[in-house]
Amino acid sequence: MNLTGRIFLILLAIGWSCTGVEEKADMVILGGRIYTANERKPVVESVAVKGNKILFAGPEKEARRYTTSETRVIDLQGKIMTPGFIEGHAHIMGVGYNELELDLMAVRSYDELVQAVKHAVAKAKPGQWILGRGWHQDKWDQLPEKMVKGFQTHHLLSSVSPDNPVFLRHASGHAALANAKAMEIAGVNQLSAEKLKSDGEGEGGEVIRDALGNPTGIFNERAMGLVAEHIPQNSAASDAQALELAMKACARRGITSFHDAGASRESIALFQQFRKNGRLTVRLYPMVAGGDARLLNEWFARGPEIDSEHFLTIRSVKLSCDGALGSRGAWLLEPYTDRPDFSGMATTPMDTVLKVAHEALKHGFQLCSHAIGDRANREILDRYEIAFKTNPAKATDHRFRIEHAQHLHPDDIPRFGEMG
Repeated sequence: MNLTGRIFLILLAIGWSCTGVEEKADMVILGGRIYTANERKPVVESVAVKGNKILFAGPEKEARRYTTSETRVIDLQGKIMTPGFIEGHAHIMGVGYNELELDLMAVRSYDELVQAVKHAVAKAKPGQWILGRGWHQDKWDQLPEKMVKGFQTHHLLSSVSPDNPVFLRHASGHAALANAKAMEIAGVNQLSAEKLKSDGEGEGGEVIRDALGNPTGIFNERAMGLVAEHIPQNSAASDAQALELAMKACARRGITSFHDAGASRESIALFQQFRKNGRLTVRLYPMVAGGDARLLNEWFARGPEIDSEHFLTIRSVKLSCDGALGSRGAWLLEPYTDRPDFSGMATTPMDTVLKVAHEALKHGFQLCSHAIGDRANREILDRYEIAFKTNPAKATDHRFRIEHAQHLHPDDIPRFGEMG
């Protein structure tokens, strides 16, 4: 484990020494303001560590009694040290692949996005996919002149990438922009309406079209799969590289624990391999991807996997139940002000949510349901409540979650507390 990760991790289980010094420290950290998150001594001058155990936390003068000529002494030089951060909801493989692909989080306009793709195309071979994520039209300094239903169209992007398919996911992960080449490969065009409706549009997905019925390049929710299924799959080597890069990114930001919100079969196997080989430097809490019914049933039959050292614990399930506000996919009680004919959508049937809630209680799993819109939150709370009342013995310490709970009707806010 690198030094930054180690410094943060060791503070998570902070302890206090007796007056007698019997053990000597491998590392002593001093010279700054150290926050412990322990109410008995919230701030200390120094910490002495041996292995992964804190021997002492207190005055610097006393900490020096734990040092030998072999002890590593780190002087914070007046800086602040805190316990490690716990990332409560993110996608660790996505963090890693953001390091390998186009990171569009900082682009401030559509023109800037197009220029980023143009540079990538110049380095790519003809036919090679250009992938990226992070754009958000509502955060741009200026919008393009041509917009359809609140989104840009593909034409400017397609003009700089005629021979390379491009697929760029929205910052929310709930929509994507594809160029003409990518849509050509996917068979998406004006005449493909029936194909679209059978393969991903209407049931939790939408292909944005202009007034003439032409796809604009924006694919919402499940409709993203129409193009994504044609992207070459990641290799085992690139997955491992992405995980390594993600863990380094976490260390740079002081993140020592990570709730991975929806892990696939392949990702879980990779996490297990890294754990077995001692390569995990971040404590992972993956949620089993609930969209894979076979994977979900396997885990329900197997039961939770609890790591005594908490580096890899698998005992939760993720369901994605609506979209995001930025992509206009969040499921609302009322229509969007800029799309008065549209209120978002459910991306998982509510009958499925109820079924999984029952099974999660029965088998000892925590259920974590993505819900952003006020209707989605109400519908999820309704299903949770039914499951809890049906199986009260299992609902005493269920720890069910709603991920995001971003847009709530005031009547539903008290229900979170009332239902535990």
